[in-house]
Amino acid sequence: MKKIITLLYLLAAILTANAQKNVPLNQETRAVWLTTIGGIDWPKTYATSPQTIERQKRELTDMLDRLQKVRINTILLQTRIRGTVIYPSRLEPWDPCMTGKPGKSPGYDPLRFAIDECHKRGMELHAWIVTLPAGKWNGPGCQNLRKKYPSLLRKIGADGFLNPENTQTADVIASVCEEVARNYNVDGIHLDYIRYPDGWKIKVPRATGRENITYIVRKINRAVKSINPKIKMSCSPVGKYDDLPRYRSNGWNAYTAVCQDAQGWLRSGLMDQLYPMMYFKGNQFYPFAINWSENRYGREVAAGLGIYFLDPHEGNWRIDEVKRQLSICRQYGLGQCFFRAKFLLDNVQGLYDYLRIWNNQDILPVSLGGLPLIPDNPSTGRISSGKIKVTPNANLPFLQNDGRYVTLPPKGKTLDADIIIVKSLTGMAVATLPYRGSQAAISQIPCGIYQICSLNRKGITHRLGYLEIRR
Repeated sequence: MKKIITLLYLLAAILTANAQKNVPLNQETRAVWLTTIGGIDWPKTYATSPQTIERQKRELTDMLDRLQKVRINTILLQTRIRGTVIYPSRLEPWDPCMTGKPGKSPGYDPLRFAIDECHKRGMELHAWIVTLPAGKWNGPGCQNLRKKYPSLLRKIGADGFLNPENTQTADVIASVCEEVARNYNVDGIHLDYIRYPDGWKIKVPRATGRENITYIVRKINRAVKSINPKIKMSCSPVGKYDDLPRYRSNGWNAYTAVCQDAQGWLRSGLMDQLYPMMYFKGNQFYPFAINWSENRYGREVAAGLGIYFLDPHEGNWRIDEVKRQLSICRQYGLGQCFFRAKFLLDNVQGLYDYLRIWNNQDILPVSLGGLPLIPDNPSTGRISSGKIKVTPNANLPFLQNDGRYVTLPPKGKTLDADIIIVKSLTGMAVATLPYRGSQAAISQIPCGIYQICSLNRKGITHRLGYLEIRR
């Protein structure tokens, strides 16, 4: 029986050994969502005078300067907020975030200013368009839309939403995106909340629901690409595409729960990029991140990382979780996108300092625990020789290895196991190793991050830890 299991796992290893391909660092998308709603990222100052206009502008340029230092290359700037905008529009009113008053111009064009400043720094600017939400039912954006389209909006709780099952919704959003594409030198149009709203009772078949959302996406794509085919179309789908064979999404996924066929949009060319909102950890992050990587159809996917959970007021994450997620993203050719700019720039738990090293293209050595080594002198990138320390996982440790042998935990008296299974993070067996002593040979296993499991005589497996192989 053991021999049969071993042969099956070795066959799986042959089929999957070359599946992972890294994207060169200079092609890696490194992005932030820069939020303007309520000025929670920017602006902090209302533009009400020449002096406050300059202060508001300086707030943005200071942020961009600091983001440039950690090699952020893409800014997703919230441009349409809730039926309101941050540029002079013939379609929708000014959002109050710029002046403190709805409908009032700040005396300059914030979107044009932001585009110019990003381009000066070699950054792309993508206009982040919040699609279906219209804000409070009696708020300025929702009132404007209700006046123009009396039967198009639905009220859920205190908020209004454009109806995804009415084809006119596609025309409304497409016209906003077309206005931005026609009047501004944006690098991308980034669609947010392009899905069925929370609280909407979906009564149509899910396939019909997906076609309703895809119809909106297709209409926007045609409007934008007809003006400038070089503008990148992207969106931020729910972070788990669908249930996986070995991992459940717990009822919250893009494809089934909210009718976002985001991978289908990549496949058909309706989207050039995806920024899935992967604000999870553990097995709710890693297998689903790999799934996005394996189904990107030659296009760009940047994992949205929930760094706001590092703030004690928002969650209980430790920075090691984000470091591991960055390591997996880079291993599987995914970019990185941080939600949101404030938590990065506030250097919560030292994340900003960490990224100054992590995103330095000239400093690539990585510890066995999956975390980059911090140079003795960050200005030179020099790293002293010495023992590499393993950084343990919050739940299971990374097992020590030197690229040739891995140190195994002792069996103890209760662990009846003779075989070690090396699995990918999606659960695919890559290799089997004899569980005899304190070490096992791993020199034939490709570089990467794996799960290490024991297999007993009854066919039951136990996870022992993680293995990161770097040579």
